[in-house]
Amino acid sequence: MRTTHSAKIVDVTAIGIASMVGLVLLAGVVPRMRQSARRTTCEMNLKQLGLALHNYHSAYRMMPMGCGGTSSGSLEQPLLGNANRLSPLVGLTPFMEQQALWEKIANPLRVNGESFPAMGPAPWFDPDKYTPWRQRPEGMVCPADPTAKDFPTAASYTINYGDAVMNVGASPLEDMPPYDRTPGALRGMFGYQMVFRFRDVLDGLSNTLLMSEARIGGVRVAKNVSGLIERPAVCIEAHEDDSTKFWPEGRGACWADGSLLSMGVQTILPPNSPSATSKKGELEGVMSASSLHGEGAHVLMADGAVRFASNSIDAGDQESPTVAEGHLDGGKTLPPGSPSPFGVWGAMGTRASQEVFDRSVLSDPVHSFSKAELAEFAKFELETWHAAKGTGKIKARQVDLSDKGILVLLSEQGDIRRLGLSKFSSQDAYRAVTTHRQRMREKAKLMVEHLSKQLDLLEDKQFETFVREWVVLQDAEQPNDPATIQAIVKARRGELITRYDQMLEVLVTMNPVALSQMQDALARGNGPVRKFAMEFLDGRWKLILDVHVSQRGVPQPIQFMRAVMPANDPFGAR
Repeated sequence: MRTTHSAKIVDVTAIGIASMVGLVLLAGVVPRMRQSARRTTCEMNLKQLGLALHNYHSAYRMMPMGCGGTSSGSLEQPLLGNANRLSPLVGLTPFMEQQALWEKIANPLRVNGESFPAMGPAPWFDPDKYTPWRQRPEGMVCPADPTAKDFPTAASYTINYGDAVMNVGASPLEDMPPYDRTPGALRGMFGYQMVFRFRDVLDGLSNTLLMSEARIGGVRVAKNVSGLIERPAVCIEAHEDDSTKFWPEGRGACWADGSLLSMGVQTILPPNSPSATSKKGELEGVMSASSLHGEGAHVLMADGAVRFASNSIDAGDQESPTVAEGHLDGGKTLPPGSPSPFGVWGAMGTRASQEVFDRSVLSDPVHSFSKAELAEFAKFELETWHAAKGTGKIKARQVDLSDKGILVLLSEQGDIRRLGLSKFSSQDAYRAVTTHRQRMREKAKLMVEHLSKQLDLLEDKQFETFVREWVVLQDAEQPNDPATIQAIVKARRGELITRYDQMLEVLVTMNPVALSQMQDALARGNGPVRKFAMEFLDGRWKLILDVHVSQRGVPQPIQFMRAVMPANDPFGAR
């Protein structure tokens, strides 16, 4: 384990900690600092937002506005009101178990010696003075984004403003030049001072984007870029131009601000592409989806499903003009109602352009691999894979095979490739299935063997050996005393034995395919044995315990994770 705290601290705290663990065991927590856990948490965050939006729609028979609120307030007088800039996330708070926060926002509030109107001041107002803007719900942040702590008011999940550019992003403030409303360009699920209903989604809920990930910081956003309406590719060129000016904090703004810069995403450039605003600032631009989860981003569809859109998704012609009212630039822009010129990605962003696409282009959330995992994969046999139509062949190592027939390969150059089995010859497809099933059998056999050994140690009350050989501490920021951990394990011995019995019963009765499906369910926290995590380290399946150490050096209650996630297992789910 790790070096110990003083014996005095152990004696004083061990009994108290053990007494508190019982409650904590029943409230599984989200693991931090592990890639697989962060991806799973991000996916669950989007699912919860989708559920909240559906519940909102059920309650009010409409979606919340992209930018809404009260009309008072401006850059010069932000205390008068929210300037019609509130994002949909504000209205979702009571549907996300944030009733206390909603009550603060929805009613007049006096705090820090100042009085604020109902529905708050402008979203950019100092959050240290108007505290609700700083009370961002945890579920609005992707745990993989390290910049979230630097921007404590910004959210990781953005709303779909469609595939157009013209005036899509925010309500003009009183001190801005007047802009006509352009409903023909508001083609997404959200629009400023406009509400849409599910009945308005003529393309079908499963074909229409609701929300997407977007990195909070670390991504530059160009400003004052001309020509975005007529040719979105100018956004890419602006990022390559040394004279381009950028927003000082990227898109880091406020979860309560519905402006395009803060909360918007458009299906114009593919995920992880550059972003830019026009000379109208937060009102207009091209904002791209982005993430820290590999080559793509999680997306939430209007039917509530979470999928993964890759960087290579069909995004049509980036040189094409966008849809705009008034046929700008001598009639070169597209008229309202036109199909999206931006391929499948653009079609996902429109709600009523009568576009249907093959949903297989969106995969289930794809998991990237750690360096340790890639090193394990490099030990696999390098094999030759033939294209189904005999058009070529590649050499690669088989990494994984999903239950939807997606084969994951590690190329000779060290790149991960994901291809459907239908793209390979029948012989290679059969070999892939056979290899995967054999690996799953080996994996299940090894896990049964290791869990049985751990169970024997618990039943024999050999806590010292159990902790030393089979326990890993997760997220312990300071060294922890093995004796303290042993005391806690001893106190929860009966419950742990029950967990092990449950897990072993599941493992020994499942075939390889069912085992793979079960692991996917466990990774989402809805499997048959919850609040229980294992990790494959140094050739062993080990129990993961989460221990937090206070500033005084006192270990806080241990929390058992809520899913089985083999982070370094070479045969694990992606």
